[in-house]
Amino acid sequence: MDVCFIKTGKAYLPEIYAYSDYLSRKGLSTVIVESEAEAKKINASLYYRVGGLLTKKIRKNKPEIHEYHTVSIGRFSMMKNLMKSVLCVKPDYLSFLTPFVESKYSFRRHIPRFYRDMGATSQLLKQRELQQDKQFDICYFGSLSTRNKLVDTLLSLAEQGFSLVVGGVATRSDKLRLQQNERITFLGECDREKVYYYLSQSRFGLNYMPNEYPLTQQTSTKVIEYLVAGLPILSNTYPWITQHSQQLGYSYIELPQSNSISLPKNSFQPKYRISLNSARALTWDAILEHCQFEKIIRQCIGK
Repeated sequence: MDVCFIKTGKAYLPEIYAYSDYLSRKGLSTVIVESEAEAKKINASLYYRVGGLLTKKIRKNKPEIHEYHTVSIGRFSMMKNLMKSVLCVKPDYLSFLTPFVESKYSFRRHIPRFYRDMGATSQLLKQRELQQDKQFDICYFGSLSTRNKLVDTLLSLAEQGFSLVVGGVATRSDKLRLQQNERITFLGECDREKVYYYLSQSRFGLNYMPNEYPLTQQTSTKVIEYLVAGLPILSNTYPWITQHSQQLGYSYIELPQSNSISLPKNSFQPKYRISLNSARALTWDAILEHCQFEKIIRQCIGK
């Protein structure tokens, strides 16, 4: 086995599946496991781990890449980031989402590193020209109960007459609140294929980010997927989306803090979309080619 990707915790991590698919098409053998215990049973040439407090290697004599796509939030976040930097076993390579994420850690400078921003599956490109009637006005898939006021926002949109499809892990109370609203179809936790299907059945995609640093500075996976699929974005305003929309030249529909919102009847307006070439540049294949992912992996395994 060339590469063992270790997917721990409940995070969605679509990038892990993108890595595995990409490298498989490049002739490398890969496997995805759900725990370190599973990984120890596999004799791989390289172990690719999503960063946390990684104090021990999977196998002492095998190389590892540690990826940090986010930073700690909440109380003592700076201390948590420092502990990860100091107490983690030394990897052979580090991967960061962006230089901003890297700047919040204190890893030793001599460790090789690369940056890999978020991408989206190229499957979503097929949805760009779908103009059939949609089942839903708005879709949202992702974190629910961990995002302050998100459920209130979803209920507010439903009360304004919009139909919503919502997927993700929710607390029992939030689940009941969503299920009791006749305009909301709550799906619970969804696999990737179900998410992509309901994106194709929605007129607009909701992106909601609490005003919580450093979340407001980090790439939104949802926005990337919406842009590749040609789905207009409904979002609250915060630093990252302001900068990103200006950089790529698209408009998003601002989610007001109060009052009602008006959604355009025609969701295919050019100002809400990016060009096909720009969308292709946001797919995982393009992202991984840009950061020379295959070259780095082969360098680590000596192939």
